Amino acid sequence: MSNIVNEAATTSTIFENSNTELKREYILENIYVINSIMKMTPGYCGAFGTGYPFYALNVNLEGELPIIDEQIRYNEELFNEAIKNGDTWVCAKCLNRNGKNMQDLKQICKPCPNQFSGLKPRKVLNRLPDIDMWMICEDDKIEEAMVKIVELFGKANMHTSDVDPLTTIFDVSEIAKDLFLGIMPKKMLPLGVHIIERSKMENLISNMPFALLDSMCQKVTPYLPIHPYSLRKIWQKDDEAYNFVLDYLYTLTPFNWDNDLASRLDFSRSIIANTFSEDSLLGILHHVFSPAAERRFENEILQKRYKERIGTWKK
Repeated sequence: MSNIVNEAATTSTIFENSNTELKREYILENIYVINSIMKMTPGYCGAFGTGYPFYALNVNLEGELPIIDEQIRYNEELFNEAIKNGDTWVCAKCLNRNGKNMQDLKQICKPCPNQFSGLKPRKVLNRLPDIDMWMICEDDKIEEAMVKIVELFGKANMHTSDVDPLTTIFDVSEIAKDLFLGIMPKKMLPLGVHIIERSKMENLISNMPFALLDSMCQKVTPYLPIHPYSLRKIWQKDDEAYNFVLDYLYTLTPFNWDNDLASRLDFSRSIIANTFSEDSLLGILHHVFSPAAERRFENEILQKRYKERIGTWKK
């Protein structure tokens, strides 16, 4: 069995099981550092977080972190896949030899005829915790911002998992073990950094109520595509856009938005919360969930957090 897969799956489970106040404080420190760096970047209009831990804490990033059984089940699935195919998993040698030089694991690995579908290198890396943060940027400052933000994160010794996949796995393993032992880690979690133009963010916020209304009238899944710049080893746009409705409803947590953007978001949220019932918004969420997100949402604390989030929009 590959030590790489074993280390990633075990690390993820240790991290998930460490639902302590120390872990919450450590995660918040990562978030605040990322946002402080973004604030020093040209064109900064505000930032927001998506994904974990934003759906697991309340809107003030308070509360006990729940242990999500689906995360652990998925780790065990990966572990079992490695047992079955580990001896013939050629990706381990390839990552050792080429990992530091691959610009994009998705593009490099996808066409490889030797890749196991159940053990894609990106799938292994995705088991590791990271922090997904978005910078909203003035449209005419995008290129300048992309250069500066890479420079600033480099000076802070903060990187995406693509920069050096194997080092990332063992660094996060050290972080998870420190937290389990009650020690504040010195290293930072991998980055998930994205940049979106201010004009596009304004349109998404303004159009969200209408997208939800149209979906209810036409009985279809609401869809607002988003196609940001994402930092891997270099800045790039993924091959496909994805549906922003899920992030908007479930996890979007703003930081330091300017007055105009904040007012637009409050207005958009108010319309939605006062137009749709709690059950309707819960139904919409189930429509836009991936199968994995659906299974995670079986956790009662996550369901409670979602209801609390929507409840604050009415005020």
